[in-house]
Amino acid sequence: MISVLQRIKQGEATLPPRITLAGPEGIGKSTFASQAPKPLFLSAEEGLTGLEHVSRISPTSLVDLLGILDGLEQDMGGHKTLVIDTADWLERLVYAGMCLRDNKANIEDYGYGKGFTIAESEFSAILGRLDRIRQAHKVVIIILSHVQIRTFKDPSGGEWDRYEMKGNKKVTGILREWADACLFAVTPVFKTKDKSEKSSRAVSGERVIHTVWSPAWDAKNRLNLPPEIPFPADRSWAEFAQAVEENSISSIRSKVNTAYAAAAIPEAEKAKWSKWIANVNSAPIETLKGALAKLETLAATPK
Repeated sequence: MISVLQRIKQGEATLPPRITLAGPEGIGKSTFASQAPKPLFLSAEEGLTGLEHVSRISPTSLVDLLGILDGLEQDMGGHKTLVIDTADWLERLVYAGMCLRDNKANIEDYGYGKGFTIAESEFSAILGRLDRIRQAHKVVIIILSHVQIRTFKDPSGGEWDRYEMKGNKKVTGILREWADACLFAVTPVFKTKDKSEKSSRAVSGERVIHTVWSPAWDAKNRLNLPPEIPFPADRSWAEFAQAVEENSISSIRSKVNTAYAAAAIPEAEKAKWSKWIANVNSAPIETLKGALAKLETLAATPK
């Protein structure tokens, strides 16, 4: 019997990330996922207009979807990315399957809030299947989502409108908890006015992915990503993958070692730095980032 101590692991996760990407209609969510390594889309039959070259399966029911996921757990057919397009389509599929199974007219027919509680369990089971596929075949999992504007009420006072994933809060809540990165894509809009103009006009900027929470949108990540990542149409996945690689703990650790070798460390600090660098492999990411900033400053100092 394997002891608990034998199951303890250290170091970076070796599995590809689990990603949710939310954004307004037409922002390029499906294009982003289509640029990921060898993607397979699970989507509605009418989805993926303009991406006819992408491999896809269109489940016709919840039972069909669960059977497909069970089959993919056994064989992904060489695909390296599994895409759910979209979370709100999947939510409708789950509701329809539940109502058909339980002989209900609609999700409200279960009674006040009860249907959504059951749906939460169904979604958790689907995410469990996705996790097993990821574990078995080392594939990226991407769940795309449309957005809706909801009013957020701050417990400390005040309220404002913000973008959130489209769907019931119980469902979107478990998606946010499950994902390694909850991304929000948007084209920023700025107001500008020339001296010759009487009123300001709206001007759009370059599309970006936001990776951290804001009062205006939901986002988070466990991948040490910068707050914003460029989201150009022709290389949106490449920009994201590059950001993941450059901000991984192994990449930061390598940068620390390089900066240490080049740094002009004051004589009084050499012993301290030497001791720290000997244990660099056990340092957490935030400590590494702080050390890297200091070492890069020292490296830029003339010797």
